[in-house]
Amino acid sequence: MSMTRKSLSVFVFAGAACLALAPVASAATSYQITAVPPIGTIYSDTVTTLAVVVAPSPVGAAGSTPVVIDITEPDGDRRTLTAALTLGGATVATSVHEAGRYVAVLTFAPPVGDPATTTMAFDVLESPFGTGSAS
Repeated sequence: MSMTRKSLSVFVFAGAACLALAPVASAATSYQITAVPPIGTIYSDTVTTLAVVVAPSPVGAAGSTPVVIDITEPDGDRRTLTAALTLGGATVATSVHEAGRYVAVLTFAPPVGDPATTTMAFDVLESPFGTGSAS
């Protein structure tokens, strides 16, 4: 009986120590967001790919939270895209209609934790192929 009591006491104290040292479930994770600009020369009237990486890789409800990309075009028009994360990374294809500087603001706002935001700018050159249609 004495051995069982000692073993039980050890297990109870070990469990209490584990609970005391465990991270709090509601502790907010601080995320960092990195924008990956398009690679190469981008011409107007084409499609380009924007990429984003969120670290640490979100899990649980945060893992299903998309990154919101707010793009401002050279003429001031704005549009919003969403990119679903897969293992902390995402890509989204978007069309670029005019030459000039595009500015993209990328925001990751998980349900628990502080939102992370970054800004990326990229330049688009006038298309050497023209904009005529083949009709």
